[in-house]
Amino acid sequence: MTMAGKKQDAPESSIYTEALENEESRESYYRRLADKELLQRPSFGFRAQIIMAFMVIFFLALAITAGAMIAVDRIQAKIELMQAWDGFLFNIEQARRWEKNFFLYGTNVEDAVQSAKNAQIILMENRDNIAKIASPERIELIENHMRAYQFLLGELHSHRDMIVAQNIDVNDIENKLRGHGSQMVEAAVELVEKEQSSINSLMNLLQKVPVFFMVGLLFLIFYVAHFLSRRFMGPLNRLISHTRRIAQGDFTPIMPVYKYRDEFTIVELAINRMLNELEHHHKSMIESHKQRAIGTLTAGVAHELNNPLNNIMLTVHTLLEDFKDISDEEKIEMLNDIIGETDRSRNIVRNLLDFTRESESVSELVDLGALVKSTANLALNQAKVSGIELKVEINPDLPNIRGDKQQLKQVFLNLIINALDAVEGVDRDRKVLITVSKHATTPGFLNVCVQDNGEGIPEPVMARIFDPFFTTKPVGKGNGLGLSVSQGIIKKHGGRIEVQSEEGRYSKFNVVLPYDRYSRGY
Repeated sequence: MTMAGKKQDAPESSIYTEALENEESRESYYRRLADKELLQRPSFGFRAQIIMAFMVIFFLALAITAGAMIAVDRIQAKIELMQAWDGFLFNIEQARRWEKNFFLYGTNVEDAVQSAKNAQIILMENRDNIAKIASPERIELIENHMRAYQFLLGELHSHRDMIVAQNIDVNDIENKLRGHGSQMVEAAVELVEKEQSSINSLMNLLQKVPVFFMVGLLFLIFYVAHFLSRRFMGPLNRLISHTRRIAQGDFTPIMPVYKYRDEFTIVELAINRMLNELEHHHKSMIESHKQRAIGTLTAGVAHELNNPLNNIMLTVHTLLEDFKDISDEEKIEMLNDIIGETDRSRNIVRNLLDFTRESESVSELVDLGALVKSTANLALNQAKVSGIELKVEINPDLPNIRGDKQQLKQVFLNLIINALDAVEGVDRDRKVLITVSKHATTPGFLNVCVQDNGEGIPEPVMARIFDPFFTTKPVGKGNGLGLSVSQGIIKKHGGRIEVQSEEGRYSKFNVVLPYDRYSRGY
């Protein structure tokens, strides 16, 4: 075993040792272990899960909103930059118009210089923003063209009067001005178009974001709803299955399945406490019915004990009266008779004590045929007193079952006593037949059939015979718990009780129990 395995087994081992020291039952030990494991898991309740789910939705919406706000800010900055570029482009084009007027009419050179200066101011004020969308080389190129353009306009402005008066050829300056101007306009138009394309992309994205958000939110809501419903319905369905199991008489404690504990853990702990109480009351019911069965058996046992006791008394008085006249062989024979009758009485008392002895519920290999036969012997005295033929037939080579001997003996004795009571009032030959065999239609199961030839069970009564406290017997002869307790015991052993009856002819109770597949080579 690994160290991890040893550490994992340590708490369970310590609890078990403590349980043994306190003489605690194995069932109580497992319930304590189940409660401890239920409480030791980390807490992750449904309230926390719901809050977490809504927080996920909230943060998703917050992220989408923050992204949209950032996109809007970027669009706003790009629009402002475009407006600046529009101003720059407008002033450059104005300067170029005034420039043309000068070359055509010799006027407006001052206006051209002022427009170029305005364009230069706009370029300097927005240089940092322009650097975000244009490379340093592109910016330097535009600035070089701007300086050259302004320098040429300044030359024209300084020598304007001389150029106009002497009609000096300025074609070279004009070509240079047009070249620098067109280069600046092209660069400005290119950057404006680039910014416009970027703005259009962001606008298209902003238009799609609400659609994507709604679709994503819809899928997220469906996923959260599915996750929460599964987290809620899983433990709920598990509790429903546990209640059905408990209703069938299985009082095994609820053990943890999920990694975390939640609100259902409180319910599971309450159910485990309820199971503890149910087990206690169930044992009380079994004991109560056992005491009633003992009372029923007392008359037969007393009658059976009287015979060997009378024989012993007669033999002893004969020995006392004729001791000297009796031969040694006859004395030995009479003593052997006393020993035989004493053994017979002791066996009767031992069987009764075995039945009444208190014991913990244990699971062990049981020879079902031998168990049924010894149980039938307990009721044999009552059958003889009542003049009822009680017969037991056991098929040979049957596999063993696994179960609690005392509880199973309680079930079979209850069925046998019920059968004896059922035939006691009939006016024909009264018979009770008990057979032990493999079940005819269910592989892996043995069948104990207790059949009587009494008056049968009426149809309205048939549906209620397993109800607690339901009985058709007179007051004082039954408390209505026998079949209910028996059914619970058999279900706890993984079996079932089947009933067949025909009113006026017979009743047949079949106890179907699974056999141990590893016993006797099965």
